[in-house]
Order: sequence, then structure tokens, then C-alpha cells
Amino acid sequence: MKVHLDFETKSDIDLQKRGLAVYAKSPLTDILCMAYAFGDSAPELWLPGMPFPNDLETHISEGGEIHAHNAPFEFTIWNIVGVKKYNFPILNIGQVYCNMVSGYSMGLPGKLEKLAIALNLDVKKDMAGSRVMLQLSKPRKIEDGNLIWWEKKDYPEKFEKLYAYCVQDVIVEREAGKLIKPISPQERRVWLLDQDINARGIKIDIEAVALAEKMILDEKERLDLEIRTLTGGAVEACSSATQIGNYLRDQGLEVDSVAKDQVIALLDSALSDVCRRVLELRQEAAKSSTAKLTAMLLRSCDDGRARNTLQFNGAGTGRWAGRGIMLHNLPRPKLKQKEIEEIFDALIKGAEWIDVFHGAITTVIADCLRGFLIAEEGKQLLASDWSNIEGRCLSWLADETWKIKAFADFDNGIGADIYKLSYSASFHLSLDKVEDQHRQIGKVLELSMGYQGGVVAFHSMAKNYGVKVTDERANELKHAWRNAHPKIVSYWEKLNTAALNAVTYPGKVFSAGPKDHREIKYKVDGSFLVCRLPSGRCLYYPFPQVKQKETPWGEMRDSLTYMTENSLTKQWERSHFYGGLAAENITQAVARDFLAEALLRLDERGYNVVLHVHDEIVCETDLNDKTQNIKQLSELMCALPAWAKGLPIAASGWSGKRFRK
Repeated sequence: MKVHLDFETKSDIDLQKRGLAVYAKSPLTDILCMAYAFGDSAPELWLPGMPFPNDLETHISEGGEIHAHNAPFEFTIWNIVGVKKYNFPILNIGQVYCNMVSGYSMGLPGKLEKLAIALNLDVKKDMAGSRVMLQLSKPRKIEDGNLIWWEKKDYPEKFEKLYAYCVQDVIVEREAGKLIKPISPQERRVWLLDQDINARGIKIDIEAVALAEKMILDEKERLDLEIRTLTGGAVEACSSATQIGNYLRDQGLEVDSVAKDQVIALLDSALSDVCRRVLELRQEAAKSSTAKLTAMLLRSCDDGRARNTLQFNGAGTGRWAGRGIMLHNLPRPKLKQKEIEEIFDALIKGAEWIDVFHGAITTVIADCLRGFLIAEEGKQLLASDWSNIEGRCLSWLADETWKIKAFADFDNGIGADIYKLSYSASFHLSLDKVEDQHRQIGKVLELSMGYQGGVVAFHSMAKNYGVKVTDERANELKHAWRNAHPKIVSYWEKLNTAALNAVTYPGKVFSAGPKDHREIKYKVDGSFLVCRLPSGRCLYYPFPQVKQKETPWGEMRDSLTYMTENSLTKQWERSHFYGGLAAENITQAVARDFLAEALLRLDERGYNVVLHVHDEIVCETDLNDKTQNIKQLSELMCALPAWAKGLPIAASGWSGKRFRK
């Protein structure tokens, strides 16, 4: 029998800012209440001071299942706070099941209140109780340096609302669980390994982070002083977006906002010296490095390791999402690794010449962010990443045979660079005439065109590589790339047609792609459009509908829509499905499945994975252990599962003290 369980807790630690590991280990973190329910029975409430429930203790001792919405939280609080303070029996992670992860796997929202709305449950989360919970979870006030907590004897009505809120959470998560499919046994293996990786964490160079953070804060003070002086006090700080916008307009510059993209565009236009410098100061001070460094310090445990940085199934394709420090979106450095190592040496020694030789401090530190993640003393980081895995997966899925062969030839040392080859194939230009500037365009094409991208997609990617062309030229490049990749272009249409047909004729299976192990299958199951991947795992599109949509050329066509959580607004809303999106989802999902299987293989061989980011896996190994090396790591990562037969795959790696690109 399943037990559904939920904790409410209090602490001196801010959970959102400092993360679960630091939160749970604080001596002042405590349990306010625990609600639990066996199957469909009425929830029971346990409070500190009560004996531990006999039925729950028996359930745990017999290996019974514990289900929770955000299960890692309940598991951690149980084993760190409950065991230590209240003599709870030890809970094994193998007994724990996470409803949130199962919901994520079906394309549903992560937060319980949004999940209840998305599933149209008759029961809803107690939002009024949520506000009381947030109040009681923190100290009431600080008096003479002492934390004053909310006490039940003084605020009985608040605590009764908290208890009702906790019980309601159990009811809501239980009802949601009835409508959500559990993840497969294979996916559960990966999730359990993910819990080990998150618990292991990665070491942070605390000393270097603290020094860099101080350096950046000093630099931001200098930048703020410069912008105040430059504008005669009209702009108080580089972060004052409204004041900067008003000042620029007073200078005769038409500007809607000073958001990142707008600043980049404005700096690329003709400007007065003062307007240019104001925008440069805004851009320089807006670097994300300070926030990342602060997060590293706040989320590091007493042993200097940051934990719980990865969210299993955090993206709709099943890919992991970053949490806390957000290690999945570290900026790509422009400095060479040798320069970065030199900067770290100088940083520790307190050298003052870093900005003289390498540029603005905020930019330099942003380039070095990866390097603040390090190996323990006596150990090293061992890492490898796959080469152009999305381009390879897409070509393989669509059976773009010339390109599959091109990747394989390159890996065997007999083929051309894929970016040069892409330009060559697109413009029927012999390889010996493809120059460096052509290769850059080829790279942008490869990274922007595979998912039905157009002129906007080309320009967006081109910014990252210093490529500038007119809209007319971008459109020409788009058509040239598509002409060179007829099977990929056809794949977009076939995926869209198969998905549309599946929704139009519920219960029937429609396929797209090669009629072998690469075949993609669509079928409507209940309220979901299900997409079966080559690995056997499925992607889900909730509540699909076919609606009429006007094309850019004015024609009305059937268009597939589905419900999803908007990544920007976090609103549950209807979105349009199209062939390029389907190809992107499937390609990224296949790359993710390849990563998941590689993680399992590495774990079986004794590799301690401490981090993985999209197409890269980072392990921590003993310096003297010669049995674990880059060659073996890369080979294990490139071993093909049966479902990936024929996929051209390659990986290369590095080793060292600091994480790098």
C-alpha cells in the first residue's frame, strides 16, 4: 500500500536562497507537522512530541512505499531532521516515489497548486493556508539578536490552519497521483542515480569565490560612481533601468527599454559618446557573475560542496534542469583556458593587474565562472562531452544519409569539418574553397536551422558568433541549408502530419521517420498526445486540440495545439505544435536518453558523477587512480544502446582541478 506524506517545517535558513542541503542541516530547522495517509484513508497528523505512529513505522520497516509531491524534500527532512530529533526510523531512498517528477514526465506543471488546476482536480491546494505556512516557517522576529519563533500557545488559530493545509496537501497530491503515470522502471533507475549525484554535489572554491565576489562588488561601486558622474546625477546606479531610459531619451535617443537585447542592438548603432558609455556601463554591470558567485557561497554546505543542482525531468523533453546556482546556463568563456588558470592564480595571490591585461573585471569573472567548481584535495575532475550531439541525432532520426556518413567519416579522421561541409553542401562549393568566414556561417546554420528555424533564428544564433548578414542574405542561407537537407525538411512535415492525424483519429497509431528502430509513433491516450521515442520512453502533450490557424502567407490550416507551462511567464496556456518543434523535442529527448544510459553505465563502472550539463558529464576521481581515465570515460559514453544502432557518436574530454569549457 502507498503512503502519501507531507511535511511542514520551520528554519532560520531561507530554503529558496540556500537550497535543501543547507536548509536541512541547520540545527534550527525543525518539523512543524507531518500529515500522512495510507491509500485512500483519511490523512493522519503527527506533531512533535507525539509518539511515532506504529502503523507508519511498520510500513517503513517492511519496505513500504512513501509517495510525496517533491519527494527529495520529504526524504531529506525525514532522514536528517526526523531521525536526529525525533528518532524516526531510517527511510531508504528506494522506498521513495516523487509525484512531481512523474508529472514533469507528462508535460505537467511542477508546483502542486498548478498541477491541480492543470488536471482539473475537484480538490485544490489551500492557498490561504499556504500564506500561513510561509509565515510560520520563519522566525516571527529578531529581538536583541535572538530569534523569536511563532508558538502554538500564542497563535493556536494559525497552527490549526497550518495543520489543515498540510492535510489538504496530502489529499491533493494523492488525487493528482491517480491521474499521473508513474515513471518506468528504467527511468526510476536513472532517478535513483540522480538522487545520489545530487547528494554527492560538487566542490566550490570558497576562497576564490569570496575574493571574486568582493572584487566585483568593488567594481560595481566604481561603475555606479562613473555613471552618476557621467550623467550629472541623473542616473544613480547602473541597475537603475528607468533612470537610464529617461536619461537616454533626454539625450535624443529613442529607446523602449534597456534590457539586455535592446542594449546590444543599441550599441550596434550610431551613438553619441556619452550615450554609448552609459549603455556600456549598463551592460558591464549587468553581468550575471555576481548572482552566480553569491549562489555558490549561499548553497555550499560545511564541506564546501553545493548539492541539489539538478532537477530530474525538469524540461518537457525529459532533460535535466538547473536549480540553485543554475549550472546549466554558465556563460561560454571567451578567454583561453591558460588565461583562466592564470587569473585564478592571480586572484588567490591578490594581484591587481587582472583588468589591465584581461579586460573589465565583471566580464573576466563571468568567463571564469566554471573554474570556481573544483575537485577535492587529492582528486581531479574528469570530463567528456559529445560532439554536436543534437546535429548527429537529428540527422540519424531523419535518415539524412549523407550527413550521417559525414559525421562518421570525420570521427574516423577521413572527413571534413561538419561546419565547412554544411556550407559546402548548401552552396555547392568545393571544400577547398570554404574559408573561415564561411565556416562561421556554416556553424550558425547548423545550430539554428535544424528545427525549422528562419531568419529570426539565424540572427539570434549569429549574435553568438559575430556573424552579421542582412535579412535577405539570412533568408537565402536558410533556403540553401534546407535544399541541402531534404530529408530533415521532410521529417518536419511528417512529424506534424502524424501528430495531427493522431489527435484527429484518437486511439489510432501514426508514425513518422524511418521504418526501423528510429520510427517515431504518436497516439492519443486519454487527455494526452503520446510520442513514443526510439528508446521506448514517451513524451506527452497534454490536452491536445486541432484548431485553425492562419499561415504567414494568409492560408487557414489545421494546427495542433496543446497545454504547456510557458517557460517565461510560468502560466499554464495553450501552445502551437509544429514539425520543427516536434523535431527539436524528439532530438533533445534522444540526446537526453543517451545521457541517462551513459550515467548508468558510468555508475556501474564506479565513476562518481558530480555534474552533467546537456552533453557533458563531469566525474571526480582520485589523482592516483589510473583505472579511470578520459579515454575510458569517452568510450563508455559513446557505447550505443540497441535502440541507437547507427547513430554516429563521438566524445572527447579533459582532466584537471577546475571545471572548464
